[in-house]
Amino acid sequence: MQFDGPRTLLAVHAHPGDESTTTGGMLAHYARLGARTVVVTATNGEFDDAPSGATPGEIGHHPKAVAAHRKLELQAACEALNVADLELLGYHDSGSTGEAPEGGFCTIPVETAAGRLAALIEHYRPQVVVTHYSSHRDHMHVIRVAKLAVYRTGIPAKLYLTAKDGSTTIDISEVADIKRKALQCHASQQVHGAFGVQEHYFRDLDTTNAPLPETDLFAGITNYGPDLPR
Repeated sequence: MQFDGPRTLLAVHAHPGDESTTTGGMLAHYARLGARTVVVTATNGEFDDAPSGATPGEIGHHPKAVAAHRKLELQAACEALNVADLELLGYHDSGSTGEAPEGGFCTIPVETAAGRLAALIEHYRPQVVVTHYSSHRDHMHVIRVAKLAVYRTGIPAKLYLTAKDGSTTIDISEVADIKRKALQCHASQQVHGAFGVQEHYFRDLDTTNAPLPETDLFAGITNYGPDLPR
């Protein structure tokens, strides 16, 4: 499949921190190879822990202040991962349980959020889109939004979901230190512990007929323009 322009990968996540915990190695890997990496974060992370450790509903947890702090941590993590562009959709975190707040991301019509994401896809024209799979309601919603935006634009050749054991495996051993640095940027969430030197993805959409299994998200995509200088 032939494309113009540099290799571009767009990762769509629900919350600040998802970009590092689930796709940090992949983002660092492709940035190191010269691809343009774009991170789109749907929510502000209001229901994450406060820097003091206070959880939602506890004294000392102020959602607006938490969101502002999480934005700074997200920006620092993306800088550590050498992400070329960060886009914030600014929706309210829905939380994992209970009634979603007014304006919570999971309450936003799929068509509405997908329209905004489609505009970003039109702008960046990624060959590959990656999004984060889990049972959290904001994550499930971001998958629906990403799928609709990808199909609506018809621009990306491939769509991937994060997976524990998928069709595509990326070796991140050479960028493990970069991923670790990005995780440390989310200090308020106390993200720590060991992680594997591989990240796995499930290929949900493919127009290239690249054979599976694969070790490159850009497999089957050729004749792109110059990569970014690194």
